[in-house]
Amino acid sequence: MRPWTMVGAVIALIAAAWWHSPAAAQRAATQPAASEAITFEQYRDFRLHDLAQRQARLARQLAAPGLSAAEKTSLESRKAYYDQLAAMPEAERDRLYRERFDQIDTNHDGKLDAQERAAWREKQRENYRQQAAERARPGSEQR
Repeated sequence: MRPWTMVGAVIALIAAAWWHSPAAAQRAATQPAASEAITFEQYRDFRLHDLAQRQARLARQLAAPGLSAAEKTSLESRKAYYDQLAAMPEAERDRLYRERFDQIDTNHDGKLDAQERAAWREKQRENYRQQAAERARPGSEQR
């Protein structure tokens, strides 16, 4: 590699790191560590951000060429759910988020600790396993 090419590459790497450092610092400041407890406000903000990401991802997937009818129907169904959630009045959506938060907050201290989050994830995984097993049974109807 020529010396000037090497210098240019190093400068580009430094500029990229400098450009992204404020965003990385902001993400680190807003995302609690795995061991930190999460308040309802943090939970709601996460859910709102996740909602927007899911809507965008589903829209991209629906725009992909070559989708089968079953894939398209599944994607449209999921997108309709998230679109409906996004269109809800803020107070109603917050009420739903609060209900879910309270289900996860088993010790009712107003915060979700790492153990509560882990227990909820496992409960959800089991629920999804059961749903998949139901769909896989011969003669079961697809939802």
